[in-house]
Amino acid sequence: MAETVESTTRVAEVPVVGHRRRWAPPRPLAALLAACALLGVAWALLLPAWQAPDENSHYGYVQSLVDGPGLPGEPDHLMFSTEQLFSADAANANQTAAAPSTKPEWDPRAYDAWRAEWAKRPDAQRSDGGGPNPARSNPPLAYLVYAAPYAAFSGADPFDRLVAMRLVGVLWLLVAVLATWALAGEVFGRRPVLQLGAAAVPALAPMPMFVSASVTPDAMLFAAWSVAFWLGARVLVRGLTVSRGVAFMVAVGLACWIKATSYGLIPGALVAFGWALWRARRAAPVRLAVPGLAALAVSVGGWVVLARALARPASEQLTSVATASGLDPRELASYLWQFYLPRLWFMQDFFAKVPVTLPVYDTMLQGAWGRFGWLEIAFPEPVYWALTAVTIATVVLAGSALWRLRRGLDRAVLAFLAVVALTLLAGLHWQEYRLVLSGAGLFMQGRYLLPLVAIAGVVVAAALCVVPARRRATAVAVVLSGLFALQIFSLALIVERFYA
Repeated sequence: MAETVESTTRVAEVPVVGHRRRWAPPRPLAALLAACALLGVAWALLLPAWQAPDENSHYGYVQSLVDGPGLPGEPDHLMFSTEQLFSADAANANQTAAAPSTKPEWDPRAYDAWRAEWAKRPDAQRSDGGGPNPARSNPPLAYLVYAAPYAAFSGADPFDRLVAMRLVGVLWLLVAVLATWALAGEVFGRRPVLQLGAAAVPALAPMPMFVSASVTPDAMLFAAWSVAFWLGARVLVRGLTVSRGVAFMVAVGLACWIKATSYGLIPGALVAFGWALWRARRAAPVRLAVPGLAALAVSVGGWVVLARALARPASEQLTSVATASGLDPRELASYLWQFYLPRLWFMQDFFAKVPVTLPVYDTMLQGAWGRFGWLEIAFPEPVYWALTAVTIATVVLAGSALWRLRRGLDRAVLAFLAVVALTLLAGLHWQEYRLVLSGAGLFMQGRYLLPLVAIAGVVVAAALCVVPARRRATAVAVVLSGLFALQIFSLALIVERFYA
């Protein structure tokens, strides 16, 4: 098929004589970024305060950094500041969270009364939080970034500060879109139609948008993983150099300063780096290996050292997983079977205490496509059936295309992406398996898969390769239209839930 040759083609750059060429995004990418930014602003403004998973904890973490006492976790402080608790109570935020029959407080008279009372309260009520915050074990990098808009709007009320912080999350989503476009360019060559189809996934899929437009380290996490995927693919496709290797490893290491989930990047990154090093074995491999590995060790180890110096856990989740004991391989295999397939008659029912039909559908597929608010806002069931069918069809088409194009694609890149995806899944399943055994119920949520959003974009681009080249632009238009319609539907659900 002609796709094999086409997939390896690179567009030659025309040299510019007399001055340095300034990079400008291709028009389709620029239009996609603009649409993503506008939708992100809409989400940031429409979503009521603290109506996203753990947003109150992440806001409290940032406030503790800026207003005091510093990193949260002080045993003699409130979980959240008096100002945050007072504001959340006035907006009816805590009562609304995960309670579909309850609405936020929208009465203008209540707002005026709250604002008059808030103006009289002392600044000390902003710094008495920082206690046993549920987010206290998270690394500080994302919160330090959020601290900039928080501090810039320190004179504004808490709701305005929250919106300013949310807009930073939208900027991180734009970074993820750019990185996904670049990643698709490394995998399939500079082919704007395929790159547009790939980048549309982080730009227009509802769940990455919803999460990024709230205050959460996940917004920065999606961007960091997407950049790491692009840099890893770049090392493999273009060859390992000192600068490329260091950039790749620093990106992986810094991701570990955002959230413990990023430790799942390290095995795949080492596989990619080792593969690239083997390819460059005739070009002073030690000179290429040492800077990259040192960059990874310093960036990852820096947080571990700092956490120990501050007497904080570097990663509670990682520690609990690593120290787990009592593995029963047959029991684990039974759990995995029941997560993805109907339970057989002789198997222990791992999900008897939770109302699920098939966990992969109820938690993973539904959660990755759209569960909003504190996950209580959902599409009608037929929408999930249709989205599941689209997901399965896309994966099948992508697998078929990758097989047909296997000689023209860099298999090392595909292996790198696959190892990272499998490592993340393995870690999530192991954590849930242990929690289910202890009677704690389900742990898995579809949003935990969103760090792989750039890989999902590559899967969509691969599926588009099945479409004849002359009709591919039309197919991409269908993808864009479908995702945009789903965005509008999702915003309508938000309006109905909180404003109707």
